[in-house]
Parts: sequence; C-alpha cells; structure tokens
Amino acid sequence: MRPITVIDAETDPFRTGRVPQPFLWGWYSGSDYRQFDKTADLAAFLQDRRELCYAHNGGKFDFHYLLPYIEAYSDLLIIDNRIVSMRIGECELRDSYAILPIPLSAYKKDTVDYAIFEPRERIKPANRAIIEKYLHQDCVYLHELVSKFIGAFGVRMTLAGAAMAEWQKISGPAPRTTGEFYDTLAPWYCGGRVECFESGIIDRDFEVYDINSAYPWAMMSAHPAGVSYTSSTYDPVADFYEVECDSEGAFPFRGERGGLSFPRDGARRVFHVTRHELEAAEDTGALRHAKILTSIRFAERVSFGEYVDNFFEMKLKARREGDIAGALMAKLLLNSLYGKFGANPDRYLNHRILPLEELAAIAASDTWSIAGQIGPWGLASRPLEEAAKRWYNVATGASITGQVRALLWRTIRASKGVLYCDTDSIAAASISEGADIGDALGAWKLEGQFYKAGIAGKKMYVFKGQPGTADKIASKGVRLTGDEIMEVAAGGEVIHSQDAPSFSIKNAPKFVKRKITQTKPFSDKLFSLGNL
Repeated sequence: MRPITVIDAETDPFRTGRVPQPFLWGWYSGSDYRQFDKTADLAAFLQDRRELCYAHNGGKFDFHYLLPYIEAYSDLLIIDNRIVSMRIGECELRDSYAILPIPLSAYKKDTVDYAIFEPRERIKPANRAIIEKYLHQDCVYLHELVSKFIGAFGVRMTLAGAAMAEWQKISGPAPRTTGEFYDTLAPWYCGGRVECFESGIIDRDFEVYDINSAYPWAMMSAHPAGVSYTSSTYDPVADFYEVECDSEGAFPFRGERGGLSFPRDGARRVFHVTRHELEAAEDTGALRHAKILTSIRFAERVSFGEYVDNFFEMKLKARREGDIAGALMAKLLLNSLYGKFGANPDRYLNHRILPLEELAAIAASDTWSIAGQIGPWGLASRPLEEAAKRWYNVATGASITGQVRALLWRTIRASKGVLYCDTDSIAAASISEGADIGDALGAWKLEGQFYKAGIAGKKMYVFKGQPGTADKIASKGVRLTGDEIMEVAAGGEVIHSQDAPSFSIKNAPKFVKRKITQTKPFSDKLFSLGNL
C-alpha cells in the first residue's frame, strides 16, 4: 500500500469579496513534517512522491489552488461538485471528506484567532509561531483520523463504498441489478421527511425528540432483495404500491422539480409508497378513497442485522473507551450503507482536464462534453462506460427509507402540537403516548426542552432552549445567527453575503449573496391532520 500522508493550507481569513490565498502549507507523513510558503514548492515536493495524500475538504478548497500544477489530459474523479481524487505527478491527492464527512473539529482541532492570519499580522514572529503550530497540529489530527479509518476499513474512495465493502464481508458479494431495474423501481426511492407544520414565531413550550439510529433500526428488518418480483393489481402483502388517493399527509410526492412534499390539500394524486407507509396511513386514518393501481412483491428478503449489531457494538465500545475516532467512524458506517443501494451510476461522469483552447473541439465530439472551466483548465466529461456502472438494489434502499418515514408519520399523527420534523426527529408540544422512549434502536430520545421557536422554512429555524438545553439552530446553505433566523421567521428579510468563496468545477470562485425570506409551510393548506 502506498504511504498515507496529509496536507493542509492556511490562507487569508475569509472576507466577502476577497478570494483567500494560501500563505503556508503543511505536509505530514505520520513522522515527518514539512512546511512550504509557496504552493509551487509544495507541488514540486509532491510531484515524485508515490503516495496517497489527503486534504480535508480538499475537493472544495485546497485542491483548487493546486490545479495549475497538474498535467493536461489528467483524469479527475468528481462527485457532487467535489474533487475526490486528482494527481500531481506520482502523487494521488484525495479528499478525506469523502470518507469522513464530518468537520475535523468533531475529532480534534485547536482554536486560534484568525485575525492573526491577516498579512500585516502573520509576519509578526509570535503570530507566525502560533500559526505554524496550529497548522502542524491540524495535519497531525487529520493523519490520525485518516490512518485509523484506513487501518479499520482499508483504502476506500468514499464512505458509502467502505460501508458496502464491510457489508459484503458479512453477506458475500452484493447482487447486481441493471439500469432498467433501477428505472422501474426508482419512483419508490425517496429521502427523509422534512416539513414545517407551523412557521413564524411560536411562543410556547415544546420538546424535540430523535429516533435512535433510525436507518440502522430499519435495516434490522427484512427488506426486498434480488431481482425477481411479481406485479399485480392488489396484493395485501406486497412490498410496494402505486396508490391513487387523497392523502392527509402520509405519503411522499415528488413534484416536477424533484422536491419531496407530503400533500394534504384534498387533491387526488398517484403516490408510490412502501408497504410500511400504506399500513401507517391505513392505521392512522390518513387515506381517502384509495385505489391500488399496482402492487409489487419481491421473492427474496435481506436483513442487515449482523452488520448493524457489529457497528452498533463498535460505537458503544469506542464510547466506553473514550475512542472518539472509533465512535465517529462506527456511527458513519451505520448510517451510510442503505444509500449505496439507491445510488444511480447514470449520474456519475468521467472527467478530464485539457487546455482551454481545446474546449471548442469538444463541442463537436461524440464522446466528450464541455463540463466547464476548473482553475486554468477546461473540463470535459462523459458518462461512465456500462461495464463500470454498479447497480445495486434500489428496492432495498426504498424499503428502508419508507420504513423510517412510516415510523415518523405514526408518531407525528399521534403527537400534539407538532411544529416541525426532519427525517428522524420531531418538535412537538408532547410526543405520542404510545411512542417507545428509551435507548434502544428505533426508540425515541428526548433531545431537549424549548420555550420558543422561530421557523423560517425547511432546515431554517432556531429553537430557544429551556435552562439546561442549548439553543438548536439550523440554516442550511447559509450561516445565519439565531437573531437573524428569528427576523426571517417574523416575516422580515436578511441579506446574507458569504464570507468564504464557493469553489466550483464549472465557475471561477464566487461569493454568494442571498436574500433570505420566510417560506410558508405546506400545512397552510391543511384540511385535517388529527391532533396537529
């Protein structure tokens, strides 16, 4: 195995309108540490080193500074706008965030005053010494974390790939399906339920409860597997249903833009639901005039009980022993396997860089397409070859996610004063009396008690904690303070200017400026929702 090394950069502090430039790089091998004042010097150092060199979030930051030093016609691995892998000579650079999608601070990270990173401050000897120590320690912490991951799970490109490899050690080779199979079953594969039942400023006491390891809990059940299934008009014990009905919020519906909603406006629609969701809707009286159009039943079943037990025990053991890294990795592996079954390799592309002047020729190519400009290079892309596509079983992933949505719905329906839900949690005046409260997988756990909420939209809220409970804040896509979210929730608007530039594989670094306003909950159109 190639040696494992890491790099990190210190840059100008983030300031709106200023693209930060690196002024100090660190490289660490686990024993040897080097520093470089210039990016060119680091690139020259890496050029002849046959090693795997990781940078945390490198694919959306550090690697973009190194792009001028890669060779024309090099291939890049890009996933969701992140450079996961690229090469400088013999050295392969990888983004450790692809295997460890957590901030480094979740493991270890020192604190520092970034004001001393300003050009006039960092030249002072005392400040320079602080910065050098901070950089060195970040490299040490990252190397520790990456080395522990690789030591436990091997060299993997992504966390989902590592999870699949670990499961296959238990189950044997994962059966493959086809693109046609995926397209047929994909309508049943949906994500988590995220919904505002109220918006604005809410001045009343409420509680937030989470499901303990929601997806691992669902994975303990038996789910559809294999490629053999039967389709009929109505099968009472089928795995999936196509249902035409009026739904009172029990069923997911994917709109024209792909977003997920849970309509309860009295309109008749065709829904694609799992058995778990159909049973939950029936049990809670959330269906009107239902007509089953199609039922699909699989011949085979699969359970991930041994996989879940293994990593759940690993997490508990690591916590008992104070092994922060081990607990983090076990938690990540527990929650990353199910998504691999729903992955669509038609979304993946091969990428290659080439001189900008050659982009025009790409436009006429039958093989490559123009993907944009990345750093000083043109970027071309093409679909994966059929032999490289790995189709797993989207039906398995669909059943797992549907089971979690069904549990969430049952609890929402029986709870009182529900304000908000997000995948595996609810905020409500009181949780269902029948909810299983405890530490077991799939049980509900009290996260905190709150006295006030400002809900501006999905994943945009602040919950003010009672004594002993910290405030809970979410502001996906932007970094807003609790006061700013409250202002938006009250009907105002906040202009948010991003301090850090967004690095993209298609555009030059840019600073995002957004006007944040309140979005109304779907429940404004509610006609009936039990106790809500």
